[in-house]
Amino acid sequence: MIKNWEKFQQKRKIPESDKIVSCYAAFNHFRMHLDGEMGPCCFADERQEWSKDVSLKDYWFDGLNADYQSRFLSEDLHSGCRTCKNRIENDVTPPIVEYDENVTEGRLEHALSENYPKIFEFVISNLCNLACEMCHVGLSSKLFERDKHLIEKFPEVYGKKSIFDDEETMNLMIEQFKEFIPHLEEIRFVGGEPFAHKGMFKIAKVIADINPDCSLQVCTNGTVYNKKVEEICKNNNLRLTISVDSVIEEEYKQIRIGAKYKTTYENVQKFKEILGSDKITVNATFMSINAKNINKLFTYAVENDFKTFINAYIREWREHTKDWSISTMSNDDRKTSIGRLTALLGDEDYKNHHREIKKVIDLL
Repeated sequence: MIKNWEKFQQKRKIPESDKIVSCYAAFNHFRMHLDGEMGPCCFADERQEWSKDVSLKDYWFDGLNADYQSRFLSEDLHSGCRTCKNRIENDVTPPIVEYDENVTEGRLEHALSENYPKIFEFVISNLCNLACEMCHVGLSSKLFERDKHLIEKFPEVYGKKSIFDDEETMNLMIEQFKEFIPHLEEIRFVGGEPFAHKGMFKIAKVIADINPDCSLQVCTNGTVYNKKVEEICKNNNLRLTISVDSVIEEEYKQIRIGAKYKTTYENVQKFKEILGSDKITVNATFMSINAKNINKLFTYAVENDFKTFINAYIREWREHTKDWSISTMSNDDRKTSIGRLTALLGDEDYKNHHREIKKVIDLL
């Protein structure tokens, strides 16, 4: 038995009957990495390589994913779940809770039946047009020069190239993916900057042809808006998470290296006009540099009827960059930020953002 397992189970906000499944990731979620490795989530450190001999279907029904499912049905974790196991044993909430909420209605029934995933996630490439200070080369090709030492030291992590750069490989994968598309409720693209990679547009076209109602979720930095992007806006059920990090121009310039503040926020308004506010989420990595004014991000979201999502800054993998950990903030700045956020909780206009506001207060 994993240390603190029962304590963690008490924290899960799903029905007691559903807790017989240790984690729902392997039943609902398929993650395809840029190098062709397949896994149930971004935290799983045991993955299976996609190849001509191991198809998407092979992995899901008979390969490594079936192994994950077996462990999760045995009220246990897989050996590839080290991140979640360590967090539970250290009394830290693990990513399992995020996958509890990936599918709400009928999550247990779906897990107990041999079925296709409901969510498919592509890490399409690390190709990116920005070199954000807190990022690393595994997520942005623009940081190749700065992070050469990481590639040399950890080539298996940071030196990987996208298999989707090769058109023949891309076409083969798409042919296999077509079988999954009718069963999917959501398809996600992360990167890198997905709108910077030609493969993303090719996959989006196939999705529009087969299952146009399927939610196409793209995590973008908001700097790319062109005719191809506009076509996806019109032909797919597109939903955007736009990583802006700050609505304060000076903070934005320090974080988002290579972006133009005015252009990005003009693009956000273009997306709003063509998609509608309800399909846009503004996102921030919560760090010391943007913590004091993070309340203004929530105000911007309220003014535009956007949703919000806050990522917690983690120092791990970023040790070679400026330390923007919340722990580096002064007590006075923390109190100022907490005061501003607490005031928002008392405002009816911010009720839809209470969860994220409280998350930030907890982090502070």
